[in-house]
Amino acid sequence: MILRRLSQSIKQQNWTAIWIEFVLLVAGVFLGIQVSNWNTARVDQKRADELLVRLINDMHSEKLNIEAIRDYYATTAAYAKTALREFEKPGSVNPETFVISAYQASQWQDVSSSRSTFEEIVATGAISLIHDAEARDLLIGYYEYDLTKSISITSRPRYREMIRGVMPYAIQEAIKATCGDQTKFVYRATYSSLPKQCDIDVPAQEIERAAKLLLAEPGFEQALRYQLSESDTKTDTYNATAESLVPVIAALEGGIR
Repeated sequence: MILRRLSQSIKQQNWTAIWIEFVLLVAGVFLGIQVSNWNTARVDQKRADELLVRLINDMHSEKLNIEAIRDYYATTAAYAKTALREFEKPGSVNPETFVISAYQASQWQDVSSSRSTFEEIVATGAISLIHDAEARDLLIGYYEYDLTKSISITSRPRYREMIRGVMPYAIQEAIKATCGDQTKFVYRATYSSLPKQCDIDVPAQEIERAAKLLLAEPGFEQALRYQLSESDTKTDTYNATAESLVPVIAALEGGIR
């Protein structure tokens, strides 16, 4: 419409009308571009907010997972210390407690990481939609270290294999049935924990036989002591990782306020 009027005004050499219609045409184009930019910015912001919400959920799940595994290894370390007391002070731990503690000290937990949303935004180039530089840097810094590939986390000391090769299988089954991993569900994830105390219904003579086998096994005490050291290392690593997530979550949550 404006272009038709402008063309007609040019033919009629109506310079006032030409000027007004030209200004209207330019203003219309400018406003159209601005509206398009506003819509693009609104869509980008909506996508950024959705990504932030997903990332925050991932980070909370990650923190709960890490804290659960930290507590898991703190429990195995406590069992290892109890079992070691019998080596260091013979007769100080009753046979059933010693046998159970020696077995529980060998328990293992796999580690996983909630990386799906982060990997998606990196792969699609959407990382720039997280406008807060601090949140972006903290997030990238956290995921640059892949906990699931850390040697201190993934290593399996020989002790686990040793005790399962020495302890009578019936007693292993009794411990697993009564005091094995206990599963709980939080958000979308599944976490495992170990009971801090355990009692099993096994005849005393079988328990005493198992205790004697463990105490007499060459290298068992040294392997148990090394297992305790490994559990302590895992506990410290998971604790430090959980603490490092606190500022990441705070920065991400600040980005959607």
